[in-house]
Amino acid sequence: MQTSELTPHGYIMALPPVIQGTPVGEFFNSLIRGLVHKQNNFLAVIQGFSSLILMGDELDETTKENLEHMKEAAQGAAGLAERILAAGGCVRITPQSVQLKDYLPVMDNMLRAPFSKFSVPFQINISPDVPPVKIDSGRFKELLGDLLLNAAEAVANSGQPGAAALDVLPPGSVPESRPGHVDVFVRNTGAPIPPEKLKDVFKPFASTKDSKHFGIGLTVASVLASQMGATLGVRSTPEATTFWLSVPVA
Repeated sequence: MQTSELTPHGYIMALPPVIQGTPVGEFFNSLIRGLVHKQNNFLAVIQGFSSLILMGDELDETTKENLEHMKEAAQGAAGLAERILAAGGCVRITPQSVQLKDYLPVMDNMLRAPFSKFSVPFQINISPDVPPVKIDSGRFKELLGDLLLNAAEAVANSGQPGAAALDVLPPGSVPESRPGHVDVFVRNTGAPIPPEKLKDVFKPFASTKDSKHFGIGLTVASVLASQMGATLGVRSTPEATTFWLSVPVA
């Protein structure tokens, strides 16, 4: 189970599952990978037959609608299975030296996409003094995407005007900074997260959002961070909610 602890700076820090890196952890990783593979085979059959039947002209509208729901449910289950792999620490991580001040601008459209969708003002602030970090660039993109989507939805669902920002700072720029680590902050305004919910924010399926959300995005983000030697924390005040990602320098 994903757990957390409170730091002196008021951040709730995600702690990786204790079974990772142990024989028990390796067993469960193999079990999850096998389960997801088998399940995806079944889901592919459901999606395939649903698509095939939908090609028929003799179907009434009710049947078509039910088949579309069946197909969408299978696609959703397949998507959840892939997220479970990441949340279980079952994805491959290949750390490499990455210069964020060059890498992030290339992804500018992706970074801004969730905020454009909800018409939320968004700023990106990258210090020119940020040194290269040691990350898996693809998994870092996935991790950051989860944090940014969460921030955009938080503002959009607050029912009031708000904004968000991404700040990338060199080591030692803030009191919370760890030696030899670059600090990445994702900030958004809006209603603060209640303390009783904040402590569970990294737990799987703890989401209070609608059924279209898996409730596992922040779990995945925390596990990916741990696999890359980074740490992930969150702090929520009436002024802003801030996710803090501390990434090791290359």
